[in-house]
Amino acid sequence: MLTKKEVEKIAGLARLRLDEKEKEKFAEDLSSIIGYVQKLSEVNVEKVEPMTGGTNLNGVTRQDDETKCIADSEMREQIIKAAPDREGDAFKVPSILE
Repeated sequence: MLTKKEVEKIAGLARLRLDEKEKEKFAEDLSSIIGYVQKLSEVNVEKVEPMTGGTNLNGVTRQDDETKCIADSEMREQIIKAAPDREGDAFKVPSILE
């Protein structure tokens, strides 16, 4: 079981303010999670092949379609023309940095 001090440290790192009741609850919950993870380490995976990704799909990209690019450029022009403020081919927005 995690100690109250450990929960306070984790809460501090996460910038959380917890009252005493919440600290007790988190100590129980986090201890349960850690116990579950420790249980996973007991599973025999000796004959399991390591995975390199979530699927066996390879090369799932599409080919470029030139007709689509032409339509996109026309749409881009319409969007740029409709912008309330622009500079060349780009939107002009208020600065957020000082």
